[in-house]
Amino acid sequence: MENLIICVGMFYVLHLFLTMSFSLHKVPLVNWTYTGGDISGMTDLSARFASASDNLRQSLPLFLTFAVLSVVMDKGDVNLILAQVWFGLRIAYLVGAAVNLYAIPMIRPLVWLPSIVVLVMMGLNLCVS
Repeated sequence: MENLIICVGMFYVLHLFLTMSFSLHKVPLVNWTYTGGDISGMTDLSARFASASDNLRQSLPLFLTFAVLSVVMDKGDVNLILAQVWFGLRIAYLVGAAVNLYAIPMIRPLVWLPSIVVLVMMGLNLCVS
């Protein structure tokens, strides 16, 4: 589980840089370095990465809490599998954003909702003695 937590952390760092990286040809680097910078010229791809990053930030604290509690409470076997599924779904979510898959109605919930269900399952597994 510890290795997966590290991988998820690195995945989050990747999210942080994807938004900026695909707009550097339209938005100067200096505009990304302060809160008053004009980043309105970012590309559609960067905007989709920003949206995916916002979505990840909504569930990441809960995932990290459950993952760390799984290690502390020695519930790693089942929760490791669930955490791997969650991570796979988050990767799929990012890929879907990259290829603009979410322009198709009802596709986004098909990828996003299972990741929330997996988090609930991780939490329930922590409650079972």
